[in-house]
Amino acid sequence: MVARRLLCGVGRSLLALALLALVLPVWSASAAVPAFRGEYYNNRSLVGAPALVRDDAEVNFNWGAGSPGSPVHADDFSARWTNSVNLAAGTYRFTVRADDGIRLWVDDALIIDRWVLQPATTYTADRTLSAGYHSVRMEYFEASGDAVAQLSWARLGDSSFPEWKAEYYTNPDLAGTPALVRNDAAIDFDWGTGSPAPSIPVDNFSVRWSRSVSLASGGAYTFTVTADDGIRLRVDGRLLIDRWIDQPARTYSANTYLAAGAHDVVVEYYERGGMARAQASWARIASPADTPTVTVDDLDVGFTRGGDLAAFTGFAFGYRDHMFYLWNSTSAVYAWGRWTPNLPGPGRYEVQAFIPSRYAGTSAATYRIYHNGTRHDRTISQAPYYDEWVSLGTYDFDGAGKEYVYLSSATGEAWASRAIGFDAVRFIARSEQPAPPPTCTITPVLGFGSVWASNASVRSALGCATRAESPVWLGEQTFEHGRMFWRQDTATIYVLYDDGTWQQFADSWHTGDPETDPNIVAPAGLYQPKRGFGKVWRENPAVRSKLGWGTIEEHGLNGAVEPFERGLMLWSPQLGIHALYNSGRWQHF
Repeated sequence: MVARRLLCGVGRSLLALALLALVLPVWSASAAVPAFRGEYYNNRSLVGAPALVRDDAEVNFNWGAGSPGSPVHADDFSARWTNSVNLAAGTYRFTVRADDGIRLWVDDALIIDRWVLQPATTYTADRTLSAGYHSVRMEYFEASGDAVAQLSWARLGDSSFPEWKAEYYTNPDLAGTPALVRNDAAIDFDWGTGSPAPSIPVDNFSVRWSRSVSLASGGAYTFTVTADDGIRLRVDGRLLIDRWIDQPARTYSANTYLAAGAHDVVVEYYERGGMARAQASWARIASPADTPTVTVDDLDVGFTRGGDLAAFTGFAFGYRDHMFYLWNSTSAVYAWGRWTPNLPGPGRYEVQAFIPSRYAGTSAATYRIYHNGTRHDRTISQAPYYDEWVSLGTYDFDGAGKEYVYLSSATGEAWASRAIGFDAVRFIARSEQPAPPPTCTITPVLGFGSVWASNASVRSALGCATRAESPVWLGEQTFEHGRMFWRQDTATIYVLYDDGTWQQFADSWHTGDPETDPNIVAPAGLYQPKRGFGKVWRENPAVRSKLGWGTIEEHGLNGAVEPFERGLMLWSPQLGIHALYNSGRWQHF
């Protein structure tokens, strides 16, 4: 894989670009990338005249809580970078990382659209390009807190680097242009007091190795590195090992769960002085599917209570005849519980919560599952269950001992109106995702793939996927007798009723329209829906009658959708996976 970092600079005129096209070859491994133009605005919307226009060395910024430069604000700013780059024919993987919103166009086609508030998050998109010039445009906004904006691309399957693309620098900081770029068959070097090559010094040098690794099967993997001195390892943009320090030769390892397919691996290393050594490898770990279920009860050492401990009341009901409960808060967290399992190893685990028969009446218990370096939220109503295990979903865990399930007092309901039950949580090792039937051109993956491949009735009802799963910004709200979802990308509202039927509406609400009807007053603890949800609810009596009142306020979140021949699948991190069939029926998983 040939990795490129987008370098920024002065924009060229069309005449200059034409002249360059005549004299410059298609990009080689060592060719420079032409200049970028950076425009910075003192608002989140890229409107008005830019406060700053400059030539940036590269689109690789981590400003922290600071400003890109005077007179740009530290918060509430936006930026646009544009360029035209000459590329060899091939398939390219474009990678962005942003805190907060990010959009990326290639040849005026929007390939990444995550214009949302978010912590630093990495996204990728692949695009097949012909040889020649291609326009690249990235837009970004920062709301508050830390600010990160990074952009790079890589050509997949580049024959110049069949194994590791190795970039060697004559400084310990990976700064500037590499003095040597070559293919390394493996990262397995013990240079002693010597040098990697005649053009590289024996001390104070650094190396970046990068490649795309194709895994035949998903599963748990252990990555191992040995270094003298500093070393870092990333997989798909996630930092797994970070020992960027002067040290004698030491070995470190980290576990992670990876799906089948291509994954980007980057290893960075520096040598300060003395002995020099750099090694990296990985191996698949056997699945823990045959290991016992791990259960963390509310009296076990793996369960921790925090906040106002006096708010918890113990009761002789529930799993193993004991539970805790407390009364809810609306939005502020005043108490919480955390279940930390001692898992036997990395793998896929289904997480289930035990809901006791008493003192568990909230309709919006939000369980946060922290796993494999990420977080998923699952909101359930505890009220319908009576001493039952309830699934919170199946997730990838690295088994390193720092993953847990968290539940707080905040439910969004009226203060102290509902009891929240804290009982046992268990983690059940599941076999890897079953192989789907090989009859479709596009195969669903991850959660959608697991549901689709393991349920013949779902496959039959939906048919084949017509496009790959894509991230989307969602709005959602639960009701007494159903739920509503809104998709930002298509301005579509889905209404799902508890009787298993669903309807679809175009979102016709616009900024400036009334958000609610002041003449409609919801009962205590319930809500009149607002904006687009509210307009559909008010203008369609049948919808209003079947759904009832909202049980929580509408809120936004990052979700995913995938279209199929006869319906679609929609995922919410709080409410799970929904299969919407063209027959007018829906199912929840």
